[in-house]
Amino acid sequence: MAHQPQTLATLCVLMAWTAMWGTTSPAQAQAAETDAREQTIADAPPSAEELLAAGQALQEQAAALREAADAELEIAEAACAKKIMVNDCRNNASSQRLERVNEARRLDAEGRALERRAKLIERDARQQQRNIDQQQRAAEDPQRLETRAAEAKAREAERAEKEAKKAEKARKGAEKAAKRKAEQEKKRAEKEKKAERAERAAE
Repeated sequence: MAHQPQTLATLCVLMAWTAMWGTTSPAQAQAAETDAREQTIADAPPSAEELLAAGQALQEQAAALREAADAELEIAEAACAKKIMVNDCRNNASSQRLERVNEARRLDAEGRALERRAKLIERDARQQQRNIDQQQRAAEDPQRLETRAAEAKAREAERAEKEAKKAEKARKGAEKAAKRKAEQEKKRAEKEKKAERAERAAE
């Protein structure tokens, strides 16, 4: 499809110059140009870039056609000054210029229409991409939720394990403390009994 802008632009240039030099009428040139362009588009729909390039080429061609029309009028008016029917000659030159200018306006309008079409295609492409992105996010959401749930479960299990280890450590510490206290109480009781026996023996 990359050759289409060049094809459209070349075709437009040929048609404009053909109409300018009078080998065919503007209406015939327009019909032939339109048919050829529609056939090109029907064969392979152009992309936004191709339409934009073709539109710009048409507008550039329109500008060149206006410049050529002004230059032709200037030359024709200079030539008319040397003729007997000056006014008729100038009127004819002005009519020819107007015909060229109208053709330039048509090309310019068509170029702008192609640019608008290119922008619509780009807009539709962006919207389509947004829809695709939304669909992908929608498909990923359940997986993301599942992943987050698994991560949360793993964190909870880790926290519970740490709490269990902490509680076990505290329990063992309490058991050791209780055992030490019991041993101390036992020793104290034995010491008291021994002292009591010693007192009785002394009596």
